Amino acid sequence: MSEVMTALQQACRAGMLSETAVHFAGLLARLDLKADRSVLLAGALAAERALSGDVCVDLESIAGGIVLEGDSDGDLVSPDFAKWQQALWNCPLVSDGGHLSPLVLTDDGRLYLYRYHALECRLAQSVGRYARPASHSADASLLAEGLDTLFPEDPGSADQRAAAAKAVDQHLLVISGGPGTGKTATVVRILALFHQLTLARPERILLCAPTGKAAARLREMLASAVEMGPEALQRVPQPVTVHRLLGVRPGQRPRYDATRPLPCDLLILDEASMVDLSLMTSLFDAVPQEARLILLGDRDQLSSVEAGAVLGDICRAADQGALPDTLVALRHNWRFSSTSALGTFAGAVRDGNLSQATALLESVDPAQLELITMPDTSGIDTLLTARIIPHFADLERLAHDGASTETLFAKRDEMMVLCAHRRGPRGVSDINARIQASLRSAPRSSSDGSAFPGMPMIVMRNDPVLGLYNGDIGIVVRDPETPGRLQAVFQDAKGEVRAISLGRLPEHEPAFAFTVHKAQGSQSSAVTLILPEKASPILSRELVYTGVTRAQDSLQIWGSREVLSAAIERSARRPTGLAERLQTSRVLCP
Repeated sequence: MSEVMTALQQACRAGMLSETAVHFAGLLARLDLKADRSVLLAGALAAERALSGDVCVDLESIAGGIVLEGDSDGDLVSPDFAKWQQALWNCPLVSDGGHLSPLVLTDDGRLYLYRYHALECRLAQSVGRYARPASHSADASLLAEGLDTLFPEDPGSADQRAAAAKAVDQHLLVISGGPGTGKTATVVRILALFHQLTLARPERILLCAPTGKAAARLREMLASAVEMGPEALQRVPQPVTVHRLLGVRPGQRPRYDATRPLPCDLLILDEASMVDLSLMTSLFDAVPQEARLILLGDRDQLSSVEAGAVLGDICRAADQGALPDTLVALRHNWRFSSTSALGTFAGAVRDGNLSQATALLESVDPAQLELITMPDTSGIDTLLTARIIPHFADLERLAHDGASTETLFAKRDEMMVLCAHRRGPRGVSDINARIQASLRSAPRSSSDGSAFPGMPMIVMRNDPVLGLYNGDIGIVVRDPETPGRLQAVFQDAKGEVRAISLGRLPEHEPAFAFTVHKAQGSQSSAVTLILPEKASPILSRELVYTGVTRAQDSLQIWGSREVLSAAIERSARRPTGLAERLQTSRVLCP
């Protein structure tokens, strides 16, 4: 036992394993002094994978091979699957989930931490309960009349019309589609349709999103619905984050749960791909049994930062027939034509079609799509100076000249710089530091610490009092009422501007560049996606696809062809059991 713990500690020092995983394995060793070394190894891997967003470990896929690399004699090799499975079953710390235990092992070789197994089972049962025809539907003729009014006779709108009809007929609906497929427009029309058919009172329609920024976009969507629909929709409560909707409080139960359901007849969740297993389970728990629930998102985007891949799992279960009539895929793209280079490239990346993606990079107009190779990090400053820094220098000049907030944000939105990694060479911190150092070298009349007029910044922590949320973007400007002092201006979805002194801001950092994860839900005319020097576990086709689909007109990818190819060939699909569990959960439902 001490031998395997020593090996795990060595792997930790080598950066191959987290301290949390080592501590968890140590806990297992203390709880069962006779635990087999393979049980401790499995426990360390389960804890490590949970930190990376995986809800379980597929033991069969890694059995009999090196699972943690060390020095010449420090590699940790797993036993073959049958022996590993038997050792786990023989350990009192492992169960099938029927009783509390640190680890849960399923018959097909998935190993869970108990919490994630329990959450997955609970969510599967909840999804199964909601995947049924609506208890109170609408008159067929009135529904047809409403659909004819809201959806034009256009083949491109056929999927949107189908989604609206299913929203009326089903308790659970998933609307999946990439950027430009009209997800928002569809939901706006669904709101108007529900009002026409009196299926939900406006005050009992709730809208939410996983982040403050996404909730702000929902508020814009609601404003559009009011403009195109009846004034009664003005009574729909303002969209909020899922945490705020549920009343999540640190160390306490949510305000709303299965014992105290949300006061709603219809709940719409936007950017559902970003919602992790735990939060989605809490949301399903809190939705009344007779309410309708609409999940809106792109199944092909990156999964949530926290554990799980819930939207993708639900969509896969629906593909397999487990959840009939619950999924509508929006296929017509209103942003890109069928011959668009960006749209075609995004599709090739999404499908893992490396040959098509490579051919496009070699044949299309570089003004639309270009791969710029960088053999090493030394060339990054040259590229930044030529292609990125002039944009932010113009933004700085506009701020110095007192341009309006609308002008500043319009300028900022012309370009988006994305990185795959947060830290390390070519990561967000590195790129931000390089751009900031270049801009700071230019003379300016005033400054306040590291901030300066024209510098974009991103909020890193929610502050409901100030109405700022993780992911909100602001721009530094001079405070007109206090010479020499700086403030940050923020523009909400309705175009309204707020100015907040830098000292009052919650945790924030420069936002010349940010991660692909932070960019989800945003778009820009021109996008630059910076890849790391070497392939890494973070890189995947889902990450590249998410970055690519932020671009509306042009895309530059900085990095080697080898790293890009490795990313496109690798899927970040997480091992879970939710899709399979949904195949059987319906037998448990009324």
